[in-house]
Amino acid sequence: MPANHYIDNKRQLIITTWEGEAHDIEFIEAIKKYQKDIQNHPDYIHFNEIVNLSGVTRYKLTTEGIKTIGQIASSTDKTDVNRKLALIVNSTLAYGLARMYEAYRSFSRKAQKEISIFRNEKDAFEWIKK
Repeated sequence: MPANHYIDNKRQLIITTWEGEAHDIEFIEAIKKYQKDIQNHPDYIHFNEIVNLSGVTRYKLTTEGIKTIGQIASSTDKTDVNRKLALIVNSTLAYGLARMYEAYRSFSRKAQKEISIFRNEKDAFEWIKK
């Protein structure tokens, strides 16, 4: 499942789109690479993020996988930086998985991102710019 990243410097926004099937290991590896290559880059440390999952055709994620993804994602949050993360989903199943991710991510003591889940891009972009 490829993840494509677009960096909008003008709006200080990182937009990631996912396509194809979603598997635990692919998500975990992609998040690690994203953190290393993009998220922790000094130029992008204050950028908000939109993750568009509406291109995912099938979910093969486990509870343990989502928990691990949440732990990895929160491990690089900065206590002195407030950022937003908008997740865009296209199904009830995806919404439930996104809520599970949000919950597991929030359990970390380092978790600092404000997260919200949306069914369309318009609402996600409106929320992110507030």
